[in-house]
Order: sequence, then structure tokens, then C-alpha cells
Amino acid sequence: MGDWKIGDDRRRRSTDQLRAFAEANDGQVAWDTEAPADFTYLFHPDRVLVRAADVEAFESTVARLGDRVLSGELRRDDVSLLDDELVRYVLPERREGRSVPEVLDLLEEGGLRRGAASPDHWVHVSPGGGGGTTCPAIEPQETGLTEPWPPQAPQPEGQEVSVVVVDTGWHPPAATDPRTPWLAGVEGDDELNGPDLRPYAGHGTFIAGVVRCMAPLTRVFVEGFAVGGLGGGGVLESDLVVQLEEALAHDPQVINLSAGCRTRLDLPSIALETFHRTRLSRRDCVLVAAAGNDSWAAPFWPAAFDWCVGVGSLDRDGRVSEFSNFGVSADVYALGRNVVNAFPDGTFVCHESPDKGDVRVFGTGLARWSGTSFAAPVVAGLIAREISATGASAGDARDAVLARAVHDSDPMVGPLRELRQPYA
Repeated sequence: MGDWKIGDDRRRRSTDQLRAFAEANDGQVAWDTEAPADFTYLFHPDRVLVRAADVEAFESTVARLGDRVLSGELRRDDVSLLDDELVRYVLPERREGRSVPEVLDLLEEGGLRRGAASPDHWVHVSPGGGGGTTCPAIEPQETGLTEPWPPQAPQPEGQEVSVVVVDTGWHPPAATDPRTPWLAGVEGDDELNGPDLRPYAGHGTFIAGVVRCMAPLTRVFVEGFAVGGLGGGGVLESDLVVQLEEALAHDPQVINLSAGCRTRLDLPSIALETFHRTRLSRRDCVLVAAAGNDSWAAPFWPAAFDWCVGVGSLDRDGRVSEFSNFGVSADVYALGRNVVNAFPDGTFVCHESPDKGDVRVFGTGLARWSGTSFAAPVVAGLIAREISATGASAGDARDAVLARAVHDSDPMVGPLRELRQPYA
């Protein structure tokens, strides 16, 4: 039975998202399950990532197994990633039409260390898997409110702090719109919005607005990986690290990434681990990431790394949002349900069940949105505010903000730490 026949809105929504995502990326999207609604992770159908230290072992294992696995020659992609510490390969046609994960299974059975090679996973704005989602918890909604929520937190004095939001792109009119004065001076890669709004349009702008409401003295730049709708709101791991490297050119003390992914065997992302080892760990900079929207505890990268601040979502009443991931991917929780902030004017047609085909008209400069995507910038903004107010290092500011979190327990989640409102 096709997923479209299954009378379950969640499964239909997952299938809608995945089909749209595959179409936006010219079919260069594969998943690890038969039914799209059950996927755990998404990956490029032909690419493999290998750390430089594992290249010799990878190539020798491929050569030893020979045509038992591949029908042609393995090709090293002509691209330099992180000073060649990350190597990307393109697999030729495979015997019996094997997928990339199936090839890696055979290589590991043949002696390659588990996790030495990895699919090139798709990272998506607050995605999920295993019957989860590849986007925020809901599509954007109109609001009659004229002020953001959480509200602007005035900061009369402090030093300027650099924050980079790595996301879909930036809506430049928001910086001069009298309805969104808290975004004055924000810059970024123009996501090229028109009157007909694409899926994920305004995602980066909304997040930049949340950061600015928490920390008014920040210099915010939105680094766009989905400009003009490119990638359908997603980016491959090997391309994301290029965007993160470009983000570092702005000398940020805080980076917000409201995106992530599950991976093969739930192993740490090779690309993101290499980015941290070769770049981020050498700087006074903190990465804050969304925990994902699947209501489960499986690791979600990069939020699950111990060097990243993973953020889960709270409802306005302080309870953990039912969609929020938890466990290793959520170091702390902040408001993520029914957040209100800047959004482009235009007409948006919903693409996901059960609202598929619903027309929403945005004309107030604001929208209401829910997801761990929007909890992450609350924490990113609070860390930036701490740096601004105290002159602390990014690491010390992170620790100070997390130390203010209230310890609580949830019957489904267990012990957790919450940053509760008011935030300033």
C-alpha cells in the first residue's frame, strides 16, 4: 500500500515533505527505508565521505573487494574540503543496484573500520526521520500580533557581539521595515523572495529576529544555503561545512544552525566532526543547534555533539513540546512553540498534510511558527547577550547561560534543563 493511502496525517506529511525535497534536488535524495514516511536519514545516492586519516584504508578495502561491490572505478571528487581533511568520493554503478549504505556495510564486513566512511547526508532545517519530519514542526501561520514573542529585551549598554545565522537566507526589506525595527542593521545573503513565497522562505529571517530580540547589540549576518529556494531548504553535509567555513569569515562568537540530521547507524557526522576539529575548536565561538522535531531521543547532529549546544522546545506553559527531540540532542530547552517574529509579506500555499493546498496570506511583516528551529536562536541570543554584558568568552558565556537553566523532570523526557521566560 502506498503511503499516500495511509490515513495518518503524520505519515502523509512526512511523505509530502520527502517527495517535495527529492523534486527540489533533481532526485539526488535517497533514504534508508522502503516507505518514505519511515526514513531515518537522507543521503546523496552516489557520494561517500571519508576522513583523510582513513583514505588509505578505505581505498585498499575497495580495491580488495573489487568488482564484488562496484562495477566501475571509484572516483575521488575534485573538491578540497577543510584543507583536504575531508575527502569526498563518487561511487560508480554498483552490483545488484546496492545503495551507498549497503556498500559501506560490505566494506565494513571486509575489514574497514565502522564509521571510517559515511554517506553524504542531507541536512535540513530542523529535520527528522523514522516517521518524523524534514522541516519545522508546522508551516508558518498568519498572526494578528504586531510585536514579537518572546518580546524584545532592551539592553541599554554592552559591547557589540557577532552572530552568524547559517540558514536559508535573508529577507533584506526586513532591515528597514518599520514593523520590524529590531532587525535594523542585519545583513545576509538575499534569499530572493517574491510575492509567492516558497517553502522555508523567511526561515533565516525569522531566526535572525529571535536572536536580535534576545540580544539587541548583536551584529547579525545570515549565511544562506538555500538562496532562491536552492535545495528545498536542505544542504548536503559536505556543502554545509563550506557554508560554515564562510560563516567564520565574519568572526562570529556565536553561530546558530537551526538544522541537522540523523545518520547511518547514528554515528557522528564525519563532515561536522571534521569542521569542529579543524576550524571551530580553534576559535572563541559557540555553535548552537536545533535538537529536531521527532519526539525521540536518537542523536541528531550536530546538536548531539558535546561541543555543540543542542536546544529542545518548550511550549508557552513551560512544558516540553510534544514534537521536540530530547536526550543527547537537547542540552537545554527554550520556547519553541508559537514563536512570533519577522516574516516576508506574500502568499504561501501549504505543501504538507493536513493543510496541503491551504492558502495563507502574510501582510503584517510577522508570522507565528513552531519548532526547535526557533528555540535554538533564543539560546544563541542569550549567549550573545551574556558576552555583550560581561565581556566573557563565548565558552564562558555559554556555561553561564546554561547554569541559569532550571532543572526539571518530564514524564516522557526525564530530567532536563529549561530556560524559562522572561528571558531578560
